[in-house]
Amino acid sequence: MPAIVAGMANLMAQLDAVGLQFTLDDLVPGAEVILKYAQDLCPVDTGFLRMSGNIHEDTGRGDVFIGFDAEYASYVEFGTYKMEAQPFLRPAIDEAEAYALSAIVTSIESHMRDITT
Repeated sequence: MPAIVAGMANLMAQLDAVGLQFTLDDLVPGAEVILKYAQDLCPVDTGFLRMSGNIHEDTGRGDVFIGFDAEYASYVEFGTYKMEAQPFLRPAIDEAEAYALSAIVTSIESHMRDITT
């Protein structure tokens, strides 16, 4: 199940109340903030895990996903019976939530200005 930034539901309700919607393009700046935090928190041995971070847009579902392509990413995040967890994605979401929402709001405001001018 994808992690959802807690303030997103509130933001969506506020936009609906004034008759506005956002696009995937508005979500990407928030995802970029979280990805940067995750990469900064990511434990580094070779650097491959850190560099495998990416953002994927699912236009069919209207979702933006943040992930890491290294096949061992989940082992590092959650640990195994042989290795202690070294979480980096969940803490990044928790730490960057306000900054991500701010980036999304800024993007929406920018598009609103484009529409009104």
